[in-house]
Amino acid sequence: MASSLIRGKHLLSPAGSGDAATVLYDAAVYQEDGVIKDVGPYQSLRAQYQPDAELGGLDYAIIPGLVNAHHHGRGVTTLQMGSCDDCLELWILAGWGRRPYDHYLMTLYTALNMMASGTTTVMYNHPQTAAATLKEDVDAVLRGFLDAGMRVAFSSYLRNQNRVVYGDDREFLSGLPADLADDVRRYLSVADMTDDDYFAFFDETHRQYHNHQSGKVRALLSPANVQWNSDEFLLRAKEHAARYQTGIHMHLVESAYQKDYGMRTWGKTPVAHLQELEFLGPELSFAHAVWLTDGDIELLSDAGATVCHNASSNLRLKNGIAPVNPMLARGVNVAMGTDSTAINDDDDLLQEMRLVSKLHRQPGIDAPAVTAAQVLAMATVNAAVPTGFAGDIGALEPGRRADLALIRLDRLEDPYLEPDTPPLEVVLGRAKTQDVAAVIVDGEVLLQDGAHRRVNKDDVRRELREQLSRPLEPETLATRRMAGRLTPYVEQFYRSRTPAVGTPHYVFNSRT
Repeated sequence: MASSLIRGKHLLSPAGSGDAATVLYDAAVYQEDGVIKDVGPYQSLRAQYQPDAELGGLDYAIIPGLVNAHHHGRGVTTLQMGSCDDCLELWILAGWGRRPYDHYLMTLYTALNMMASGTTTVMYNHPQTAAATLKEDVDAVLRGFLDAGMRVAFSSYLRNQNRVVYGDDREFLSGLPADLADDVRRYLSVADMTDDDYFAFFDETHRQYHNHQSGKVRALLSPANVQWNSDEFLLRAKEHAARYQTGIHMHLVESAYQKDYGMRTWGKTPVAHLQELEFLGPELSFAHAVWLTDGDIELLSDAGATVCHNASSNLRLKNGIAPVNPMLARGVNVAMGTDSTAINDDDDLLQEMRLVSKLHRQPGIDAPAVTAAQVLAMATVNAAVPTGFAGDIGALEPGRRADLALIRLDRLEDPYLEPDTPPLEVVLGRAKTQDVAAVIVDGEVLLQDGAHRRVNKDDVRRELREQLSRPLEPETLATRRMAGRLTPYVEQFYRSRTPAVGTPHYVFNSRT
């Protein structure tokens, strides 16, 4: 029986509903075969157990393994692939000409990047790749995560309408030059998938991976977003999730144009439309949810749904700031993700936590501000809820899986730290990837002192560099030219539909 005792000067873990944190001094976690058996004072546990190995010490803090609640798995980022930050709708179009890549290597690389900041679980949302190779792509992605030792809640999304702009495909294409419209149709047809094909694909993915022998995979359903999916598809996804007792992960009101689509199409917000469909529920997790009304927040809270907050991505793609403080105040389960578009292009969840903690500090003594305990919960126990691993990960408690990270304290405390400074504030305010001394999943030390024990990151980087330096294929170049021709028409579509912004949840300054 493999066992270990992990010691820290501080043990930091969410407590209760996530509004508080457990903070223990000179504490330890004792695990056997990947399960936490005991948590408490180090000396007491050292006397009680005979571990096979001992890690950590008084120079470290112990935190739960972090959970990235929304990610698309691009280790080499969209910026590196040539798509500069822009308004979301134009940024999506720019991605049509991105260079093809090896899904296994890209996934392995992003997993290694995430683990460097203490991330042990990811909610991965697979894009709608070519239908002919989708199964092969998914197998490569999941092999990448499993080879890295990471836990993954996997979903693959489907768009079955409004794929060029937030409007009917046929109507929009009819207004383009005939040759351009034909090129767009051919491009979209590569990823065409019927609703029946999607659910058959999910059935096979669930059968193969949901109860994978590693215990590290969960299969979720994923409509892409309300404007990209028919009501019929949404309702089938709801029925399918109930049948398989699994979750549904999707994007929601990421941009003002998406909220505006709801008002134009149904005369109500997308969230209100989902409520009318009886689609909302605790099995739902929504990425972004930036453009919510107070009524929307109440509906999400009443439904027990999760919102996966992506602060960096929302800022980079001109989507704004999600109303995290109002959501927390109304009891919405708010999680955190990097959306493969973190502020420094590095999938660093420690830094994302710091950004979230600073972004949601509204001006004024009595104005709301997220607490350190809430931010820790958003990246751990809250984020575990929609993954299918809820109750198994996200906190350092007996019975949960031994997923945790050791944070080295020497640099955080150098050259001085007032002794009574709250340790959670110190870790949240100062820790970087260079301070992550070890990352442990299921009791196995996977990352130590920056080096992965199973995979040589330099080799992965070298192979990616070699593959991505090859000349672009004519087909990719042609797609880029097509996207360039299409861009002015897409811009004009959105300029003709300037959304009403309304009253903001947050006010940061004044022009008068």
